[in-house]
Amino acid sequence: MISVIVPVYNVEKYLKRCLESIVNQTYKDLEIILVDDGSTDSSLQICEEYAEIDKRIKVIHKQNGGLSSARNAGLRVASGDYVGFVDSDDDIDLNMYHQMYNIASQYNVDFVMSDYIRISTNQEAYLKTLNIDDGYYSKKDIREKIFPSLIMGNNLEYGPLLSVCHCLYKTDFLNEFQIEFDEEVRWSEDNIFSAIVGYNASSFYYLKNVGLYHYYQNPGTITTGYRKGAWNVYFCMNKHLHSYFDCIDDYDFSNQLDWHLMFYACNCLRMLAVHLNQKEARKEIRSILNCQSLQNAFYNISSLNINFKLKIQLYLMKYKCASLLIRIVKRR
Repeated sequence: MISVIVPVYNVEKYLKRCLESIVNQTYKDLEIILVDDGSTDSSLQICEEYAEIDKRIKVIHKQNGGLSSARNAGLRVASGDYVGFVDSDDDIDLNMYHQMYNIASQYNVDFVMSDYIRISTNQEAYLKTLNIDDGYYSKKDIREKIFPSLIMGNNLEYGPLLSVCHCLYKTDFLNEFQIEFDEEVRWSEDNIFSAIVGYNASSFYYLKNVGLYHYYQNPGTITTGYRKGAWNVYFCMNKHLHSYFDCIDDYDFSNQLDWHLMFYACNCLRMLAVHLNQKEARKEIRSILNCQSLQNAFYNISSLNINFKLKIQLYLMKYKCASLLIRIVKRR
């Protein structure tokens, strides 16, 4: 059996589209766990209506605690041999779990990962694929091909194992290594989960050029727009990654942890420059640039394989040129 965990929070506009794609899967042996994370719209009612129709559906209602908290609530009650995650404002190919289960059982891997289709706000769809080979990865392959960019690549881009939603995990594997979502990190929580999965996995299979998950850029959802206090969340994530990977003695992830912090500092700088007035943005950006951990990370700029413009931006960040950075980012 496959347990499909769907965190739900104020998504009445998209929820039925998501649920239809799950209940109509060609693979029928599903346990569908809908975790209502304190919705204030009609999302919970929609969940309960579907549960009345389809007995494979379990509905959990909890106080709002964020995406990580909702996914963990689902994991605690999941009884399937495999577990997958679907965000409630997305949907999936009707054959997704059939294809993934066939691969997982054939190769006996810890997880299977597919590509996904990204759908823009104007409904343009395009396949998102990864810059790694398709097929089976042994532990040796993972160390040689995945570890060098497991947390963050030296091009200051995400590594290949990022999103959990286009993956199917063996439940015993997650339980063996006690892998769950970090509830102190309310956004981009996939970063920590996927990095720990990638480090501990003995094998996985990548279905390249097979877009089974459909990711929608829906306006007003958790993945879009301005996020107040974003730097605190991202810094917390980096700190928790340090607490895990600093204790590892068989591979050095220290450079990647520096790149990770620089990446999110750039992300926050862009967000603040675009959404706040110059005075507020300058104050917030200076606060970020005064972070000692970030300043320590800037000593690692020379190890990056990035274009000249981005390298100049990082040096301006290192020397705390907030006003100039705002002007540069706004021009872009």
